[in-house]
Amino acid sequence: MKEMDTKQIKAFRGIGRKQVMDIIMPFFLVFLAFLLSSIWITFMGKNPLEAFATLFRGAFGSATSFANTIKKSVPIAFCSFAVIVSMKGNAFNIGAEGQLICGAIGATLAGALFRGLPAPLHIFLCIVASALFGMLFGLFPTMMHRFRGVDLLVIFLLMNNVAEYFLQYFVLDLFKSQNALVPSSRAIEKTAELPYLIGPPYRMTIAIILVLICAVVLTWFFNRTVAGYEMRAVGQNRQAARYAGIPIGRYTTMALLLSAMLAGIAGGLEVLGNYHCLYTEISPGFGYDGIPIALLCNANPLLAVIGSVAFGALRNGSLAMQAKVGISSEIVNVIQGSLILVIASNYFIRYLLNWRRRAK
Repeated sequence: MKEMDTKQIKAFRGIGRKQVMDIIMPFFLVFLAFLLSSIWITFMGKNPLEAFATLFRGAFGSATSFANTIKKSVPIAFCSFAVIVSMKGNAFNIGAEGQLICGAIGATLAGALFRGLPAPLHIFLCIVASALFGMLFGLFPTMMHRFRGVDLLVIFLLMNNVAEYFLQYFVLDLFKSQNALVPSSRAIEKTAELPYLIGPPYRMTIAIILVLICAVVLTWFFNRTVAGYEMRAVGQNRQAARYAGIPIGRYTTMALLLSAMLAGIAGGLEVLGNYHCLYTEISPGFGYDGIPIALLCNANPLLAVIGSVAFGALRNGSLAMQAKVGISSEIVNVIQGSLILVIASNYFIRYLLNWRRRAK
């Protein structure tokens, strides 16, 4: 009995240590990323503490800046969901940027060409169009990966470039506006615009509600459905899933297509909620923002919402940092690159933190 109690206590301690490590590690990695970024800021002759304080004030210092941070977090959240879903299916969708662009094109076409529809139906139709355009753009690389064995990272990166060129052709020629002061597409109908959750001057739409709903639905799907469980099994151990009779190829394909749909919705919500037309700079890199968030939150959709708000703060606060401190807003890319670097060394960091326990 004593021996069994001792084993149970050891097992409980082991589980507790792992859980604590899983909670602490993301914060530790973020700290390392900001530490590396501070070194670069110091080399530029600026004070990193002043820079980050200005960034924080620019993101949360007023009600307007907080609303802008939330608005920027919406497409980032959907792109992080896209990466999470692909990871659950034992794949990695690095093409969310191109799928976001195609989703924005789909929402613009549906919003501008369909007229006389009731607002709820028109908005729903535009969101469906954005999801379908994103999925169709992800269909070719998905099929090439499954049936021809093409590397996903390579083909998704190439497809992102294709989407950028097609966006320029769409905005500057195929669907251009004749009345806009800056190059843009034709505007969508008023019935396709997302309603405000908080009106002017904050102009926060119901898109943030859609983010929360999507996070809850994905969490329910992965934890409460057979398909979600089998998809997670494929992502966690492909060989074990195959031996268990789970169709690996089917779930990988489903994960990639669902992932592309979510990225497409990200672009659609940008058009419907913020711009009401399409610009060549519709995305400053939202599709790539979802990658470190998905990795940091360990593919947890609910935690990804918090990470998306943090990255939205980086995007929004960097503009104030550039204006007041004189540091380029590209520092956001430096922070993201540092995050990916330290995430990649996650297992090595865990080994260093646990080396004494391992030695014992």
